[in-house]
Amino acid sequence: MQMRSCSKSRNYFEMCFYCGDACTDFKGKIDRFDPVKGKVIFKRIMVDGIYSDGTGFYGKEDHVWMDQDGFAGFQPGDCLWFSAEIYRYMRRGNGKLIDYGLRAPAMVRKIDAYMVPTDEELIDQQINQLVCETCRYDSHCSMWNCVADERERRERFETLKNFEPGKFTPFTVVLAYELEYRIMMRTGGFRLDMKSPNYHKMKKIMKICKASPIYYLGDVKDALARMIWPDKPRLYLE
Repeated sequence: MQMRSCSKSRNYFEMCFYCGDACTDFKGKIDRFDPVKGKVIFKRIMVDGIYSDGTGFYGKEDHVWMDQDGFAGFQPGDCLWFSAEIYRYMRRGNGKLIDYGLRAPAMVRKIDAYMVPTDEELIDQQINQLVCETCRYDSHCSMWNCVADERERRERFETLKNFEPGKFTPFTVVLAYELEYRIMMRTGGFRLDMKSPNYHKMKKIMKICKASPIYYLGDVKDALARMIWPDKPRLYLE
């Protein structure tokens, strides 16, 4: 059931659920009320959160149902700001799937129309986070003071963004770590398998790395550990 649920649940709700200490609030436009089911339906919910280190993030989820308790006095078309509890539940449509929803809304208030992030902005957010994750100065700066070379940082961002345009995949992560740590080149014995379905992507990674200068070689074991267990959740967008 967990395997079937991969990439089929609300990823930003899931991320907030497992972050635990993330401070999160929501914005949504009421689509309609279902008086029979006692539900309110939001066509889209914007997630606006803060990690425990103070870094902000945003995301969006589509077609969210909530109990209408707490939304009395509002009408379809109203844009609302509120906080809520994220919970995990089981969908029972075409096979059981794990998903995440919102309940127990609090501090609900009406707001003006709000901007929803585009898919490109969500991908840029993930790439920016990855650039910081692989930065050699990550332990020497904070969100208020970046000490990295801005030109080099911008080049790294553009390289990762143009690798698979319109996507953020595990191969984006591999390229970021390979650019900074040269993991495959240093662990030895690495050969590209022409029979692999990922052959062309890996070949492109190696080509980009060979054309890029080596600024720094960090500890390979540390890089692998960070790649597998990042400090902040990654959301792959394809």
